[in-house]
Amino acid sequence: MDWRLKIGTNSFSEDTLLVYFKELTKKCKSSTLWSHYSMLKSTLNLKHNMNIESYAKVRALLKRQSEGYQPKKSKAFTGDEIYKFITEAPDTKYLATKVALIMGVMGACRSNELYEMKTKDLQFFEGCINVSVPITKTKVPRNFTVTGDFYNIVKKYSELRPSDVSSSFFLNFQNGKCTKQVIGINKFGRMGKEIAEFLKLPDPVKYTGHCLRRSSATLYADGGANMTALKRHGGWKSASVAEGYIADSKKNKMDAANKILHQINPNSISISNANSCPSTYADGVSNFTIDNFAITNKTSDVNINTTKTPPTIHFNNCHNLTINFINK
Repeated sequence: MDWRLKIGTNSFSEDTLLVYFKELTKKCKSSTLWSHYSMLKSTLNLKHNMNIESYAKVRALLKRQSEGYQPKKSKAFTGDEIYKFITEAPDTKYLATKVALIMGVMGACRSNELYEMKTKDLQFFEGCINVSVPITKTKVPRNFTVTGDFYNIVKKYSELRPSDVSSSFFLNFQNGKCTKQVIGINKFGRMGKEIAEFLKLPDPVKYTGHCLRRSSATLYADGGANMTALKRHGGWKSASVAEGYIADSKKNKMDAANKILHQINPNSISISNANSCPSTYADGVSNFTIDNFAITNKTSDVNINTTKTPPTIHFNNCHNLTINFINK
């Protein structure tokens, strides 16, 4: 509105907004331009009954400015890094951070969702905790479950909370005790950096408050989650964000490479894993038999007929792999 007064116009026409956004391109990056556009679209529609979504020239300008733009994204933790922090960081100092990490990764939670988490949102059962996330950015409530060793950690923290405090679940934790002070949203935003510094990872400042949610989506995609499951897990309405995680999945890329390799050379079988999960081979099957070689895991057996000369087998980053040599 100030800009309109400055240039002496009362118009909200497409040409007027085109000039306005052309000036903004000189000082704003692509993501900021789209933020301005989104705010203007909502405000002008509400206060002036103007629908600028139909302004094709303006949208075309913004799309041109987006070409080649690479947004900065928070780094994500690997499964090994999460496990190392959970097992090696002392509880006397990092227990609250561990619980936030568990909630963030298991439920793909944002910093504000952790901040808004209440004690009533957690239901404790024998061996598991059901957690509700009623307040979300996309207005889509979510639920997730905490089990295994994570269950014991969250339960330990819950039992240390004073009973005569507010309903907020996350309370400040110092010297092995919970205080009555609620953990603020900015502290949740710094926890990723705190974890990275403990693990001595490079560029800890790049582990922002969004790193827990990104870590969750990345691990789930690497575990083989499809589009529907990933959207439900993160509460995304749009498929574009979920598509990004699936497209960047190391497991999916490795599976594609192995399938291509298998078509070029059927006797060359690559058994790989991108994220410390049980081993798989070209077609994603853990158990198979090759002549006198029996490579087993926990899924159904698959027999592959080959020549009598054993094929070349490549193992990359495989864990918990059992190889049985059978003399037939």
